[in-house]
Amino acid sequence: MAKIENGFNRLAEKDIYSVFDDEMVFSDNTDSFDLDRAVKSTLRLSKLNDKAFQGTSEARMYPLFRDFVMLVAFHVQSHMNSLGAKQRAGVVKANPHLILPYSRGDFKPEGSDDRTKIDGALALCKLSTRVGLQDAPKYKDVFAIQELKRSKRDSQEALIQLVEYTRNIYANQDHRRFAWGLAMCGTDVRCCLFHHDGVRVSPAMDFADIDGIRRLVTLLVNWSFCSLDRLGYDTTMERIRVSNGWQISCPSHDDKSKRNSFTQYVTTGTIMNASALFGRHTRCYLAKRKDGRSDESVVIKDSWSLPRDLKKSGKQGSVVPDESHNLRLITEKFSGKDVGFSYPQTISSGSVKFKNGSKYVTDDTSVIYGYDDGDKEHMYRVHRRIVITPVGHFIKPVRNEAELVFVLADAMECHNAIFTECGLLHRDISVNNILVIRNEGKSSHRRPVRGLLIDFDHAISVDQQVSGNGARSGTLPFMSIHNLEGARGKRTALDDWESLLYLICWLATFGINSDDRDGVDDEIVEEIDKWRYADMSTIARAKRNHMDSFANFNRLVLSGFQGKYEILKVLAIDIYNALFQHKGCEGAFHGERETATASNKYDIAINKIVKNMQGIQSHNSQPGSDPLISRDNYKPQILENLLEATRDAAKACEKLLDIISKEDDKENASN
Repeated sequence: MAKIENGFNRLAEKDIYSVFDDEMVFSDNTDSFDLDRAVKSTLRLSKLNDKAFQGTSEARMYPLFRDFVMLVAFHVQSHMNSLGAKQRAGVVKANPHLILPYSRGDFKPEGSDDRTKIDGALALCKLSTRVGLQDAPKYKDVFAIQELKRSKRDSQEALIQLVEYTRNIYANQDHRRFAWGLAMCGTDVRCCLFHHDGVRVSPAMDFADIDGIRRLVTLLVNWSFCSLDRLGYDTTMERIRVSNGWQISCPSHDDKSKRNSFTQYVTTGTIMNASALFGRHTRCYLAKRKDGRSDESVVIKDSWSLPRDLKKSGKQGSVVPDESHNLRLITEKFSGKDVGFSYPQTISSGSVKFKNGSKYVTDDTSVIYGYDDGDKEHMYRVHRRIVITPVGHFIKPVRNEAELVFVLADAMECHNAIFTECGLLHRDISVNNILVIRNEGKSSHRRPVRGLLIDFDHAISVDQQVSGNGARSGTLPFMSIHNLEGARGKRTALDDWESLLYLICWLATFGINSDDRDGVDDEIVEEIDKWRYADMSTIARAKRNHMDSFANFNRLVLSGFQGKYEILKVLAIDIYNALFQHKGCEGAFHGERETATASNKYDIAINKIVKNMQGIQSHNSQPGSDPLISRDNYKPQILENLLEATRDAAKACEKLLDIISKEDDKENASN
């Protein structure tokens, strides 16, 4: 939160209007609008001044402000009705709207994932809408959230609350590219623009000042005459009212082709929405082609990514992953080959483009916020879509331990092939990035499911890694120790396998799903919770302790496995031994170890005290060899052992299912 507050201190000094030019937000359609008349009328009728707010509660502030908004909307509608047919036709092309307030204040909109209430909200309505208060809102319909405070001194708190609430707009509006908000503190109003990497805040617009009134009216009028893309909506997505799905325009060719051709898809479900306020705003949909040329289901992945060109990312000296590039490389390498495992294949990928007049415009930060790849102060992002096959399901629905082992083994076969054949390191092995593909209708019972490794957003070419930058990536509970520590060496495939070990331990402790859980050991859960409820360095220290010896691993992790997961336990031990007990790089702590026994434990303690008295550091604090670095010297053999471990586990599960099948056949025959 402190980071957000510091960001506001810096951003609040900037004028929001300075980042918008006429080509981006403000429309020429307002030229004939009588702004002076609207300002005078609003000033005369609104009763918004310092005296109006003396002793006024937040509950009474909202009705005053919503009357102000409706007055502006009335003038916008009257202006349009006064135009001649020809002039009106020219303005209507821009699809003008009315900005109208909702009837209620201090309420929780439908679609919220918590109990928080918002002070007010604005709706974007059709021009023909009767000027008046709108019904109680749902987050999927809100244009901008309002936060009200009685005092001008509370602007910081109001802005922070807007940050907390606005993420619900992204979570409920699949077609939202950026969002707006209004913070009203006393008679001061600040406009906020929420973008992918921060917030832009305008100077205060004061109700008690004629210039402040003018600026606020100008803002509302320009919102009314802006095109939808300039208001933050994605015009390449069209709502299908009957199914409540979307028609999405996807690029048919990658950006290198320079062709503006698109394929229309119709969504059949939503896999993931953009629940975070900042970042890539990744959304994923199940979909099929609209034209019916193929009945194959695909996944559409929509995100705002950093460009692969380092000069455009604002991150000099870093390597920026590019999932589109990675998936094309994987598809080209394995397409048409009988590889024996499932892998993600891209059907098409490229930058999202929308039509502006007769031209297509690439959707990126330069057309939204007014800064481009030459502006090093701001992050430059590009809106991209990828169409991917095959379609899988999250790991939770697997039916038993054997199916989970099959899925994990397949995913790591895929990981190994992509690493060796494509030179790509995944860097985010986690529970949501391994999918299940069920072999429905297959006669063989030996492999009812396959695994699919997905999400190559963080994947990077091994040759492109920059040593010494301490880059971190991944999902917190499953991140490797060196990843958590921001180790200055290069990441390796062993880091991904270490993530797999944590994933297995996680699922084996808490259960593959809620229906497969017999209970949990509170003491072990407390240990495993150390993998997520702390800062990265603290989590790394906890994992070093858990992995340092088999005694620790067994006592602090393995003993908490669900009792029925016998094969997972053996697999976890094999992976642990390969990673942390390989000869020459045993353990997880720096320096030498002294093994305490019943006969010498006090001698060791006395020895440490004497060394401290003499100013000599204890062994565990010496900057000795780190076994996690040393194990890189044995990487080929360790990787071979790891693959053997997952393959052996999968064979054991096949054997188990064979036995179960034969027993079932006997029982059926006897009946």
